[in-house]
Order: sequence, then structure tokens, then C-alpha cells
Amino acid sequence: MLTNRLILLITAAMLMFTACSEKTNKNAENVGEQVENTVESAKNDIQQTKEEFIADAEETLENMNEDISEAEEKLKEKSEEAREKAEEKIEELKGERDTFKEDLAELKESGQDKWQDVKDEMQDGLDSLKDKYNQLLEDLEIG
Repeated sequence: MLTNRLILLITAAMLMFTACSEKTNKNAENVGEQVENTVESAKNDIQQTKEEFIADAEETLENMNEDISEAEEKLKEKSEEAREKAEEKIEELKGERDTFKEDLAELKESGQDKWQDVKDEMQDGLDSLKDKYNQLLEDLEIG
């Protein structure tokens, strides 16, 4: 009788451990799936952010090109000395703009790892380009 109870107790304990083990495995699988989904979601967010940055940068550059053309038109009304000074600064700005465009083209072709490495630098470059352009217009009183 004691042996039967002992066997029954051991069997019950084994079933409990098995049930706990299966539940633990299920929980582990669920956690694994959640982690995988979170990583995938983060990758998508990074890509979306990269694509949004590129779109914003391209729009800013396009607007800047239009503004530079307008500034060059307004310069025709200025004295020759003012035009020469402005044209020199505009050419410098165009050079920086072209360098940024090249960097942006590289970024488009790069993977997510590159984007993570350069995103702050790219944003700083775009902000700097905008600031220099605005300063140029202010200095030349044509903006």
C-alpha cells in the first residue's frame, strides 16, 4: 500500500514536472517569437527612418537648388563687386551641396548598419548646409 502511494506520488510529481517543463518550453517559444518580432520591427523602423531622411534631404536639396537659382537672378540687380563676392560664396555652397548629394547617394545604396553609423553625421551635414545657405542669403541681403 505504501509502495502504491509512493509510486502514485512519484508519478504525479513526474507529470507535474513534465507539465511545467512543457509550459516553460511554450513560454520560451513565445518569448523567442516576441523577441524576433521586436527585432524585425526595429529593423523596419530603422529602414523607414532612413527612407524618410533621404526623402527629406532630397526635398531640401531640391528646394535649395530652386532658391539658389532665384538668388542668382536677384544678384543680377547687385553691383559687380557684390555679384562676384556672392557668386564665389554660392559656388562654395554648391560644392558642399554636391558633396552632400554624393554622401546621400552612398547612403541610399548602403545597408541598415551603415545608416546606424552615419545618421547623426548626415543630419548634421544637412543642417549645416541649410544654415550656410540661409546665412549666405542674409549676408547678401537677397533672401
